[in-house]
Amino acid sequence: MMVEMTPELAEICGLHAGDGYMRVREDGKGEVSISGSYGEKEYYDKYIIPLFNKIFNLNIKGKFFSGGTYGFVSYQKIIRDTLLVNGFPPGKKTTIVRVPKSILDSNNKVLFCCFLRGLFDADGNLFFRKSYGTKNDFKNGHNHYPILSLTTSSQFLAEGIIKMLHNLDINFYYYMRAPKRPNDNKRHVVSVSGTDELAKWMEMIGTKNDAQFSRYLIWKKFGFCPSNTSLSQREDILNGKLAIS
Repeated sequence: MMVEMTPELAEICGLHAGDGYMRVREDGKGEVSISGSYGEKEYYDKYIIPLFNKIFNLNIKGKFFSGGTYGFVSYQKIIRDTLLVNGFPPGKKTTIVRVPKSILDSNNKVLFCCFLRGLFDADGNLFFRKSYGTKNDFKNGHNHYPILSLTTSSQFLAEGIIKMLHNLDINFYYYMRAPKRPNDNKRHVVSVSGTDELAKWMEMIGTKNDAQFSRYLIWKKFGFCPSNTSLSQREDILNGKLAIS
């Protein structure tokens, strides 16, 4: 039994495209796993795992993995079959993963937003940089300018991201980053920058990941967000327990 494409499944597809892994053995058995940093445990326990349990009617539990990650692994065939029918390959998908055709060809903005949110929450980055060479001391000294980025080694995925952002009327920059070592893959970077474009993203797509959202909330409250802070430090800043300047 397959699960039909819905906004919630589109978000799951985005999550899997970013941080998921699927293995299918010759006997048809296998597993699907998704994991993030230890700091994202609450995000997995309160959002990602309940989302999978709801869509697939399961009772998945979170777990810590070696290597400093937290997430889940499921051996349920329904998840594998749903991902396979939507074009996700088993095994290493780094350079070949793409947006499912059922999403990309739909021209459905809701599906686009949900996929992009899942992808960003799993594998994206929101940061703020200083402005140099201006006469504004605040901008010179504080990380105030927002940049939201999605980076992938798959040209197919980058092309899908670009098509969806065009459709959503969100401006972006695209560039390729050369590999640092001979065996590395080149990286495709799609970034959304500036106050207006970040506002569009947050209004239309948003984020469910507290690690990302806390940066945004600090920036909204103070006009800047310091770099190299942990989620717990950012929560203390927002709760007035830690001062920033």
